[in-house]
Amino acid sequence: MTTYDRGDVIFVEIAFSGAVGRKRRPAVVISSDAFNTAGIKLIVAAITSNVSPPFRPGDTLLKDWNAAGLLKPSAVRGVLATVDKADVVRKLGKLSTGDFTMVEQSIANVLGFLASTTASTP
Repeated sequence: MTTYDRGDVIFVEIAFSGAVGRKRRPAVVISSDAFNTAGIKLIVAAITSNVSPPFRPGDTLLKDWNAAGLLKPSAVRGVLATVDKADVVRKLGKLSTGDFTMVEQSIANVLGFLASTTASTP
């Protein structure tokens, strides 16, 4: 069975919200490694290649998008989803520590959490 770690960039089938159907999209695993190993779900943040301003609160432009396995300049959206591990098509790569730290801070701000002052490793 494939394992997924915090900061992994994956290609996953995501259900449309408010409509019938699914689409394959890149996403980054946000949930803790303990959560990821304990069940069949992952908490992810959407990744988009639409990097034109204006940006929404929670959007994080990735500096090391190519090293993360993405094909185009990309941004992580402050939009979270819960997905089944069975819907993961494949792993693409992993966010750099710097990019993941910025994503964590952006998501913490969107959710109204106080962002940690210590950097965490994806």
